[in-house]
Amino acid sequence: MDRTELNLPRSILSIASRLCCSLGLFVLLLSTGCTVAARNYNMVGKESFEKGQYSQAIAEFQKAIAQDNRNAEAYYNLGATYYTIGKQTRNPQWTDQAEQLLRQSISLNPGSGDAHRTLTALLVETGRTQYAYDLLNGWQQRNPANPAPLLELARLSQELGDSNRATNYLTDALRVDGNNPAALKAMGHVRERQGQLAMALENYTRSYQIDPRQADVAARIVDLRTQLAGLPAGQYASGQTSPPR
Repeated sequence: MDRTELNLPRSILSIASRLCCSLGLFVLLLSTGCTVAARNYNMVGKESFEKGQYSQAIAEFQKAIAQDNRNAEAYYNLGATYYTIGKQTRNPQWTDQAEQLLRQSISLNPGSGDAHRTLTALLVETGRTQYAYDLLNGWQQRNPANPAPLLELARLSQELGDSNRATNYLTDALRVDGNNPAALKAMGHVRERQGQLAMALENYTRSYQIDPRQADVAARIVDLRTQLAGLPAGQYASGQTSPPR
């Protein structure tokens, strides 16, 4: 039905059009206001958390969720707080709630490294190592061009004492991004633990060249150069020493 059939004056149509635009702008402003308020509550909550004021932190993160129930950061912050309390009190109820909140955060922001790392730690500490691997593998499969999941898989393997598996994950990460300083640093650490000092030095050096802000990497470079300089010529060439026990 067109305007002539409705027989509405142009002025009424113009007012209706402006009203729709105004309503749309109001909704946008309201949404933006909720987001800003949630961000502020998150900031205050994190400050309270860092001071060990967990009850206050929880209250602020809950306010953030009330303002914006799709705020992934608020769910993560609340989950991380519950997880911290659960570890300190050894109360599984806190840990169970933390897991639910961390999973909710990931569902809202599937690329969140913090949420994946924290949930991985929670799963390992509650005796569910395979679930931790499944979580990180799922993240990696959804983000094949992102080396971060592979780095976390390598970290998990290293912590569990499987350096060969860690090496494989780091090799894959460097195939994705050969100039990733975190991957190069991690590979240097693994190589050093394996006694492959020359290779470790090469990895650390490349990492530091890409990101010279890494004071710890600079220290490892100096230390490895000193160690290698003290080796016999043939052994220096391979850089192979007995791994630490």
